[in-house]
Amino acid sequence: MSSFEPTAISRSRPPDLVSGYRLEKLVGAGGMGEVHKATQLSLGRTVAVKLLNPELAKDPSFIARFQKEAAALATLSHPHVVSIVDKGKTDTTYYLVMEFVDGPSLRELMRSPSMETPVLLRRMLEICRAIEYAHGRGVIHRDLKPENILLDQQAGGIAKVSDFGLASFLDDATAASRFALTSTHVSMGTISYMAPEQRVDAKSADARADIFSLGVILYETFTGEVPLGTFDPPSRKRGGLDPRVDAIVMRCLKPDPDDRYPSVTALIADLEPLVPGSLLSMPPLRLTRWQRAKHAMRRAARVTAQTAAGVTVLAAVGVLGVAYHRSGQVHTQEPLPGKVIMDTRLQDTPRNGPGRVEDVTPDKRRVTMGDGPDLPQMLVAGRTLSFENKALVFPPVEEDGASRVGRARVDVVGLVGGVARLTARVRAEAPPTTWKRRLKEVLNGPPPEPVASLGLMGREGRYVTIVHHGAGAPLSVEWSLGERSGAMLGLVAPESEARLELFVTEDGVMQAYVGQGKDQRPIAEPLNLGRDWQAQFAEAPAPAVGCIEGTCSIDGLTYTVDRPAPVTESPASPVVVIPQAPVRTVAANTVPAKAVVQKKPAPPPPPKRPPAKAAPVKTAPKRR
Repeated sequence: MSSFEPTAISRSRPPDLVSGYRLEKLVGAGGMGEVHKATQLSLGRTVAVKLLNPELAKDPSFIARFQKEAAALATLSHPHVVSIVDKGKTDTTYYLVMEFVDGPSLRELMRSPSMETPVLLRRMLEICRAIEYAHGRGVIHRDLKPENILLDQQAGGIAKVSDFGLASFLDDATAASRFALTSTHVSMGTISYMAPEQRVDAKSADARADIFSLGVILYETFTGEVPLGTFDPPSRKRGGLDPRVDAIVMRCLKPDPDDRYPSVTALIADLEPLVPGSLLSMPPLRLTRWQRAKHAMRRAARVTAQTAAGVTVLAAVGVLGVAYHRSGQVHTQEPLPGKVIMDTRLQDTPRNGPGRVEDVTPDKRRVTMGDGPDLPQMLVAGRTLSFENKALVFPPVEEDGASRVGRARVDVVGLVGGVARLTARVRAEAPPTTWKRRLKEVLNGPPPEPVASLGLMGREGRYVTIVHHGAGAPLSVEWSLGERSGAMLGLVAPESEARLELFVTEDGVMQAYVGQGKDQRPIAEPLNLGRDWQAQFAEAPAPAVGCIEGTCSIDGLTYTVDRPAPVTESPASPVVVIPQAPVRTVAANTVPAKAVVQKKPAPPPPPKRPPAKAAPVKTAPKRR
């Protein structure tokens, strides 16, 4: 099972955690659990072990969804579906054992511009056949996306559909009672691949929701883009693509389920004629004398070229071997970019920069960086930070051995409240190419892609951040809030700078957006942090931006917080705290306090005296 870097976490598990299996290494992680490469001790074969997050293993609804995935996989036996081997429970969590698919995901295949169109069409046909089979067995996937499709290199690169954690059964009423499912929503994946009806009510979505997802994947496979709003047909974006693919995609992406293909079988009927079939074997033809001479000359030229290439390769291997030995490089699973940027081991250095701190209204406070007379303080760590044209800029790293990671956090107090909005225009660019950088690429391989981030940072390494992986790459949302952490891939970043936003509602629901106005789109699923959401950060969080490699520019950084209205208490009606009850709960529900505390009644007012008659001569006032 391929490791997908944006969702992998560098954390190991005890090798003997699951009885009968030895965990070898972590190959992937997400919001619901982890996937480890492991060895089945009884047969000595390599398998994949999926562990449910120990915290989620305490929630019956998540346990039910985990068991539901096992039931869905046990129902299916198809060459293009990842097969299940075993399931069980440890002292702390639940696990699934599946076949290990040694190969990349479809997402990684999409990033290869040299991939030929016939190969991509064949892979899409394999995916469609897997979903056709699943639907025939009464299973709807409901979470189809490139990350959940693996390519088995040992089987010739064939596609295998995985991750049925959000699957449903056509007879979902029976499944709901069998697995004790609740309405708890799992924040996994991205809404970009969900059908419109699934976004409104996932339980009511039928098999046609998978057809919509297949249309999104089909479009993105050939164009590298997710179809949003008004988009061009795929044949206009990829040369040599049969225009008949346009009609297939457009029918899959119809907003009304009744306008889509009625079944995956009907979709395959239109797609299959476009996929080149395998070549028929033919007996060898008898060559003429001239043809044999031509073949002999080509063979001699090929041997000469191979000899020269072999010498070149040996020399290159020697250089690379020396460089590898000197660098002492060890290939380990890279941590999430957000985790690297928010690392608490980076030493903060105070620095003041142009900005503005203001009370917009009595209950709303705002801080803006890059322009203004107030010079707010920022805590800068790692790389240098400069202010250029009202923007925060991490310039490219020029010196060898210098930190590749930079972070800047706004150090302003009073950002406590309920509703919050963080916005900025973010750009991440690779440094300009020089002969020195080219030499490093030859010795050390291509450098990592530049990464920029915008998020909120608290104490003890707690954060939520939007990660910009460069133009044309998917944006992601990462979070680490105590025991809960994860990452979600989202929409593709625009070619120009991306306007990013984190918005928290009064109910503590945090949503990440890209774009502005009518073009604004949610990046991934929302995070429900609760009304007391700032407590998840162990303190009132502060805006933080970061950069890894390249040049990162953050323009228009603005953070606005609506402070909660103060609770006024009348002296005549004190708030009564019931023992062993939270103060906040009682204060909100104790009305009126007189029903709990008996107070002495106030003395009645003295009776009014009749007004005195006016005296003809002014005298001193009478004593009362």
